[in-house]
Amino acid sequence: MAEMKTDAATLAQEAGNFERISGDLKTQIDQVESTAGSLQGQWRGAAGTAAQAAVVRFQEAANKHKQELDEISTNIRQAGVQYSRADEEQQQALSSQMGF
Repeated sequence: MAEMKTDAATLAQEAGNFERISGDLKTQIDQVESTAGSLQGQWRGAAGTAAQAAVVRFQEAANKHKQELDEISTNIRQAGVQYSRADEEQQQALSSQMGF
C-alpha cells in the first residue's frame, strides 16, 4: 500500500472541495424542484403520478448524497484539526525531551 502524506492545509482544502460539490448538488436539487413545481399542474393520470413519484425519489436520493458529502467534509475537517493537534503535541514532546 502506498504511503499517504498530508497536512492540515491540504485536508482543509479537500474539505472545501466536498463542500463545493455539496453546494453544486444543492443547486441542481433546487433546479429540479423548481422545474417539477412549474410542471406539476400539468401532470395528469398515471403518467403524472409516475412523474411525481420520480421527483420524490430524486429528492430523497439527492438529499441523501448531499448529507453524505456534508458528513465527509466534516470528517475531513475534524481529521485536519486532529492532525494539527497531534503534530503540535509531538513537537512539544520532542522539544521538551531535547530541552528546547
